[in-house]
Amino acid sequence: MLPGQTRASYNIRFNIPNSDHIKIAVFDSHAALVKVLFDADEPATLPNEFRSPPIVWNFTNENGDRVSAGDYRIYFSATNFQSTSDVTVE
Repeated sequence: MLPGQTRASYNIRFNIPNSDHIKIAVFDSHAALVKVLFDADEPATLPNEFRSPPIVWNFTNENGDRVSAGDYRIYFSATNFQSTSDVTVE
Protein backbone atom coordinates (compact mmCIF):
# COMPACT_ATOMS: atom_id res chain seq x y z
CA MET A 1 0.00 0.00 0.00
CA LEU A 2 1.22 3.50 -0.75
CA PRO A 3 1.48 6.12 2.00
CA GLY A 4 -1.86 7.81 2.62
CA GLN A 5 -3.86 4.93 1.17
CA THR A 6 -6.24 2.80 3.18
CA ARG A 7 -7.34 -0.73 2.47
CA ALA A 8 -10.70 -1.14 0.78
CA SER A 9 -11.31 -4.64 2.14
CA TYR A 10 -9.94 -7.48 4.25
CA ASN A 11 -9.58 -11.01 2.83
CA ILE A 12 -10.21 -14.03 5.04
CA ARG A 13 -8.46 -17.17 3.88
CA PHE A 14 -8.83 -20.52 5.58
CA ASN A 15 -8.51 -24.23 5.06
CA ILE A 16 -10.50 -26.99 6.69
CA PRO A 17 -9.62 -30.68 6.56
CA ASN A 18 -13.26 -31.88 6.60
CA SER A 19 -16.59 -30.52 5.48
CA ASP A 20 -18.03 -28.38 8.26
CA HIS A 21 -20.41 -25.55 9.08
CA ILE A 22 -18.45 -22.30 9.09
CA LYS A 23 -19.49 -18.98 10.57
CA ILE A 24 -17.49 -15.79 10.17
CA ALA A 25 -18.72 -12.63 11.87
CA VAL A 26 -17.38 -9.17 12.62
CA PHE A 27 -17.78 -7.45 16.01
CA ASP A 28 -16.87 -3.93 17.07
CA SER A 29 -14.75 -2.95 20.08
CA HIS A 30 -17.87 -3.09 22.30
CA ALA A 31 -18.55 -6.71 21.24
CA ALA A 32 -21.60 -5.69 19.22
CA LEU A 33 -22.24 -7.68 16.05
CA VAL A 34 -21.41 -5.62 12.98
CA LYS A 35 -21.94 -8.15 10.19
CA VAL A 36 -22.12 -11.88 9.51
CA LEU A 37 -19.82 -12.47 6.56
CA PHE A 38 -20.40 -16.18 6.07
CA ASP A 39 -22.68 -18.76 7.68
CA ALA A 40 -22.92 -21.98 5.68
CA ASP A 41 -21.74 -25.51 5.18
CA GLU A 42 -18.37 -25.59 3.49
CA PRO A 43 -16.63 -28.52 1.78
CA ALA A 44 -13.14 -29.55 2.84
CA THR A 45 -10.28 -27.74 1.17
CA LEU A 46 -7.47 -29.55 -0.55
CA PRO A 47 -4.38 -30.16 1.62
CA ASN A 48 -2.11 -27.11 1.82
CA GLU A 49 -4.62 -24.94 -0.04
CA PHE A 50 -6.99 -22.18 1.06
CA ARG A 51 -10.64 -21.70 0.23
CA SER A 52 -11.03 -19.94 -3.08
CA PRO A 53 -12.27 -17.31 -3.36
CA PRO A 54 -11.52 -15.91 0.10
CA ILE A 55 -14.30 -14.39 2.21
CA VAL A 56 -14.07 -10.60 1.84
CA TRP A 57 -15.11 -7.96 4.34
CA ASN A 58 -15.46 -4.63 2.56
CA PHE A 59 -15.70 -2.71 5.86
CA THR A 60 -19.48 -2.45 5.73
CA ASN A 61 -22.13 -3.35 8.30
CA GLU A 62 -25.29 -5.43 7.78
CA ASN A 63 -26.99 -2.40 6.16
CA GLY A 64 -24.19 -1.94 3.64
CA ASP A 65 -22.91 1.24 5.29
CA ARG A 66 -19.16 1.68 5.74
CA VAL A 67 -18.14 1.20 9.36
CA SER A 68 -16.34 3.97 11.22
CA ALA A 69 -12.63 3.92 11.78
CA GLY A 70 -11.60 1.76 14.69
CA ASP A 71 -10.74 -1.73 15.84
CA TYR A 72 -12.84 -4.77 14.93
CA ARG A 73 -12.58 -8.46 15.66
CA ILE A 74 -13.41 -11.18 13.18
CA TYR A 75 -14.56 -14.49 14.68
CA PHE A 76 -14.18 -17.70 12.70
CA SER A 77 -15.94 -20.76 14.06
CA ALA A 78 -16.30 -24.36 12.97
CA THR A 79 -17.51 -27.39 14.91
CA ASN A 80 -14.25 -28.02 16.77
CA PHE A 81 -12.29 -24.85 16.08
CA GLN A 82 -12.52 -21.13 16.80
CA SER A 83 -10.19 -18.31 15.86
CA THR A 84 -10.12 -14.53 15.90
CA SER A 85 -8.39 -11.83 13.91
CA ASP A 86 -8.14 -8.18 14.83
CA VAL A 87 -8.62 -5.63 12.07
CA THR A 88 -8.10 -1.88 12.23
CA VAL A 89 -10.23 0.15 9.85
CA GLU A 90 -8.72 3.55 9.05
